[in-house]
Amino acid sequence: MKKILLAAGIIFSTAFTTIKAQSVNNDLSIGLQFGTIEYKGDYGSEFFGFNGVHPSIGINISKYVTPSFDLMGKLKHGMVDRNVFSNSLVDLNLAVKYKFNNGYILKEDHFFAPYLFLGIGDAVSVYTDKTTGVKEQPIAEFNLPMGVGFQFNITENWSASLETHYNYLVSDRMDGVILGKWDDSFLYNSIGFSYAFASGKDADGDGVKDKNDKCPNIAGTAGTGGCPDSDGDGVTDLDDKCPLVPGIVEENGCPKNFKQNVEIMSKARKGLFFNTGSAVIKEASFKALDGVVKVMAQNKNYKLEIDGHTDNTGDATFNKTLSQKRAEAARDYIIKKGIAAERLKATGYGDTVPAADNATEEGRSKNRRVEFNIKF
Repeated sequence: MKKILLAAGIIFSTAFTTIKAQSVNNDLSIGLQFGTIEYKGDYGSEFFGFNGVHPSIGINISKYVTPSFDLMGKLKHGMVDRNVFSNSLVDLNLAVKYKFNNGYILKEDHFFAPYLFLGIGDAVSVYTDKTTGVKEQPIAEFNLPMGVGFQFNITENWSASLETHYNYLVSDRMDGVILGKWDDSFLYNSIGFSYAFASGKDADGDGVKDKNDKCPNIAGTAGTGGCPDSDGDGVTDLDDKCPLVPGIVEENGCPKNFKQNVEIMSKARKGLFFNTGSAVIKEASFKALDGVVKVMAQNKNYKLEIDGHTDNTGDATFNKTLSQKRAEAARDYIIKKGIAAERLKATGYGDTVPAADNATEEGRSKNRRVEFNIKF
C-alpha cells in the first residue's frame, strides 16, 4: 500500500505541475480518504512497515479561517486485525490545520500545498479477543491527532492529497492489554480527494473574494491579489510608479533604466545655474542639460515636464515670470539639441510650490530650482 501511495505522489507532482487551484476563494471543502490503519502497542508496532497494514476510509471537512489556518473535522473507520485480537475503530477528530501555501511561504493558489495539523478526538472501538472469541461492548477513547499532509490543487475546486495521521490514545485499551502505560496508538496513511465549494462576498466582481482581495472595491485579477494592473506588467496600480506604461518589477513597474534616468534628471536639477535675477543659463550647466538630452534621445516614449520654481524673496508676480522664463530657457536648450518640442512642456510656478522652508537661506536655496519630470 505504501508503494502505491508513493507512486501516486510522484504521479500527482509531475502530471499537474502547471495547474494551480484558486482555493483561496473557497471557504469549505469536503473529501474522502482511502488508505491504511497501523497499530502500535503492547504487541509491537506496525508503523511504516510493509506487513500488518489494514484498510481504512474517512471523510474530511475543512473550513477556511485565515490564509494560514483552517479548521478540520475528520471521521475515519478502520479495522486493526492481529493474531490475538481485532479492533474496529470509528475515529472523530477536530483539528487546526496550518497551511504552508499562506502567501508567506508559498502562494495561496500554489499547486503544491503542504500542511500540518493538530487537534483532539474521540475513537469508539470494539475490541475482540480472538483467542476466546469474546467481543466487548464499544468504548470511547480520547485521543490526540496530529499529522502532515501534501495537497495537490488540480483545478479550482478539486484537489488530491497524501496524508499521514497519527493518533495517540489517552488510554491503554486498544489491544486488550491494560497496563496503565497509555502506550497504544494508531496511524493512518491515506490518499484523498476533495471538492472545495466557492463562497464568500466579492464586492467588485473580479473573481477574488473580499477576504483575499487586497483591493476589494476595485476590480482586479487573481494574479495581482484582486488589484488592478492597468498596463498588465504584473505590478499593481497601487505599487506601479508608471501605471499606464508596461515596465518591470525592479523598476517599480516602470520601463528598464527608469530609476537611472530619473537620477540623471535629478542631477540636472542640481547642476542647472542661471545668472542672478535672469533666465540666462550659465555655461557650467551645459553638461547636466546634455545628460537630459541623451536620456530623451534614447527613450522616444518619454515626455518631459520642465517646472521652474523660486523662493519667496521679492515680488510674487516677478518670481512667477522668472520661473516661467527659466523653465522655457531649459526647454529651448533641449530643443536646439534635437529633441522635438511637442515632447517638452515648460511651466513656471514661482514661489507657490516650495521644496523647503523659505525661513532659512538653505531652504530658499533649495526652492530656487528647475525640475525635470519624466512623463509618458
